Amino acid sequence: MVHLYPRLLPAAAANLREECLHRSVEYLRDRSALSHPAMFYAATGGSRLPERSLGSLREAVLACATERGYPAKPGRRQAAGFDIDVATVLHRDSGIVPAEAVAGDLWAFLSLVVLPDVSAWRFADLHRDRVLGTDVTRHVFGRLWWRAHLLYDEDGGREDLYASLSVLNESDFDQIYARRTSIGGSPHLVRAIVRVWQTLDVPPNAERRVLRDFLMRVLRLNAFISFDSLPAEVLDEELEGVFRESLSVAAGG
Repeated sequence: MVHLYPRLLPAAAANLREECLHRSVEYLRDRSALSHPAMFYAATGGSRLPERSLGSLREAVLACATERGYPAKPGRRQAAGFDIDVATVLHRDSGIVPAEAVAGDLWAFLSLVVLPDVSAWRFADLHRDRVLGTDVTRHVFGRLWWRAHLLYDEDGGREDLYASLSVLNESDFDQIYARRTSIGGSPHLVRAIVRVWQTLDVPPNAERRVLRDFLMRVLRLNAFISFDSLPAEVLDEELEGVFRESLSVAAGG
C-alpha cells in the first residue's frame, strides 16, 4: 500500500524557516511535531500516512544523528556518515515512492515540522534550498532519498543493497545527479557508473577532473547510444572504455 506523506504549504514553510533561524538544536528539538495547521496531502495516489509512522521515522533519523554526535556540531566525516545512514533509512523504511519524492513540499514538512533540529544540526544556516524543497537535489533529506534510490542495486549480487552509497562523496555524486535529465535520471546508468568507478585506479588528486571529463563524454554519447537498453555487462564495458579515455586525458596522454 502506498502511503501519502503530509506536505507543507510554501508560505507556511517559509515562515517556519524564519522562525527556526538562529535557534539552537535543543530549542528546535522541543518544537518538533508530527502535524501542522498548514499541512495537506496529495488528493490521490494512496492512503494518508499514520502519524505513528512519522514518529517512527523521526526516531530512526534522530538515532542516526545521535550516533554521529548530535546535538554537537558534526565534522565532515560525521556528516558524510550520517548522510549514508539516513539515505538508507529513508529509502528502505519510509515507504516514500518516486511520485511523492519529487514533491518539495513533502520534504519541507519533514525538515521543518518533523525534524527541524536534525536539519539545523546538519546544515546550521538552514539555507532555503536545504529545507524548503525548492531544489530537491539539495534538500537536507530529499537529496539523500534520491541518492539511495538511484544507487539501490538489487542485481549487483551484494548482500548490502545500499553499499554503493559510500563509493562517491556528496560533491562527486552531485555532478551526476545535477545532469538528471540525461544521466542522473537513469538508475541503470548511475549504478553502472559507480560499479565501474570502483574498479579504476584514479589518483585522488585527479578524481574530480576525471569524473567531470567522463560525464561530458557520456553526455555526448547519450545522443547516439540508448544506455538504458544495454545489458549491465555491456554497459559496464562501454563505460570502462570511456573512463579510460578520461584517465588518459587527466594523465596528459
